[in-house]
Amino acid sequence: MQHRASNREMTQESAIVADEVDLAIVNCLQLQPRASWTVLAEALDIDPVTVARRWQRLSSTGIAWVTGRATGQGTPESCLAVVELSCSATETLAIAERVTELPHVLSVEHTSGPRSLTLLVEVRDLAFLSQFLLDSVGSIPGVVATSSYAVTKVYSMGDHWQLHVLDAAQQAVMMRAPQARLDGLTSAQAPLSRPYDLIDRQMILLLGEDGRMPVATIAARARLSESTVRRRLTDLVSNGRVVLRCDIALPDSGWPVISWLWAQADAHDIDAVATRLRQISGIRVCWRISGGPANLMLALTTHSLHELSLVEARLATEVPQMRILDRSMVLRSIKRMGRQLDLSGRSIRSVPLDIWADPASHQHP
Repeated sequence: MQHRASNREMTQESAIVADEVDLAIVNCLQLQPRASWTVLAEALDIDPVTVARRWQRLSSTGIAWVTGRATGQGTPESCLAVVELSCSATETLAIAERVTELPHVLSVEHTSGPRSLTLLVEVRDLAFLSQFLLDSVGSIPGVVATSSYAVTKVYSMGDHWQLHVLDAAQQAVMMRAPQARLDGLTSAQAPLSRPYDLIDRQMILLLGEDGRMPVATIAARARLSESTVRRRLTDLVSNGRVVLRCDIALPDSGWPVISWLWAQADAHDIDAVATRLRQISGIRVCWRISGGPANLMLALTTHSLHELSLVEARLATEVPQMRILDRSMVLRSIKRMGRQLDLSGRSIRSVPLDIWADPASHQHP
């Protein structure tokens, strides 16, 4: 696991602010997470050494980072699930720290309303979700109640969210090469999709530490040849079996506020509603869910608390087929897609997303 600095160093780091060039670098990596510094330098018209130095500062201070994760467990039954925990007030922080360590938990948020913590979990199937709720979570002291929803369709994820600070010419440079292009290989050369094997899993865990980890480093740590790593990376990315994503601490991004909305739309309208939602600025996540009265779950990002009511009013006007049933504020993001975050939303360390692990091995006494 990657750890950040000491408390004194972290105090110094907290004074570092991302400027416009830093945000442009992050936006470039949101488009092409493993792009070379030369490509970014061309897009931004600055020196590659400057780009590399700035990224080193951003990543070492936890302002921004690139991660990789599997898009599922390689089976048709695997899915994401939203798990809500009601916790004893005095135990909530301790519970959050425990569930952060669980390898199937992608994200952990302290949320407002009746739910104390909201988790995003990768599950093999519904029986696995049951085992996770009863054993991994149910055995933690202080957990009073749980509820869960299965994500049956992903319309958009935080993987697709962008800062939108690049102009058209800069975006064109970043998108000139296919997203799947890695180290000289193209998606046309990638083999057909296949189940994840042990080598895939090993490489995915390394990409979870650093989505920009050099091929040579992956090869050395996984004890593989560089040619094997290149070929496997191309296969995993081009077939959509690994998601590479560049994240930024939300307060540093200018979009510090996240809220969740539970909504309902008629079954025959829901795909059209989701398509319209994806066109609205600030929609970070849009999922179709099952397990309660709501069949849509949205994450909104806004510049301020006061902007939330404006966005909801816009949703009511532009998407009249959708009715909002419930809402919740994210008070604090504790873990996001395998990264533990500090109070300011910056990355402290990576937590391995070993989603294939047996949940029984992570029960609590």
